Amino acid sequence: MLFYLQICQSCLPVKDKPLPDDTACMSLQTALQNAGFTARVVSAPCLGVCSAPTSITLQAEKCASYIFKNIDLKADQADIIATCRLYVNSKKGWIEDARECGRLRHLLHAKIPAI
Repeated sequence: MLFYLQICQSCLPVKDKPLPDDTACMSLQTALQNAGFTARVVSAPCLGVCSAPTSITLQAEKCASYIFKNIDLKADQADIIATCRLYVNSKKGWIEDARECGRLRHLLHAKIPAI
């Protein structure tokens, strides 16, 4: 399954947490490929979670969409990969039990059912 991770590029910077750059996107893309996923990591102009940077989305066609806030792209990389694994293996992207998502289960901002 091809899925997309969008990384917000317009969040206000916070102390000790710089905005992600192209290097962070490329690093995450490489980690996902190494984990065996067909994924696209792209930057998004704004995800509307400006009070809790950095935010990311997880989306695929005809699947649920997720928005996570307060992500640390480096420290949370293993949890992002675990979440992607659950997403790909779930029916229409709907994750019922998020315990395997690690820290990301506490950073969920929105879960949007597939249309």
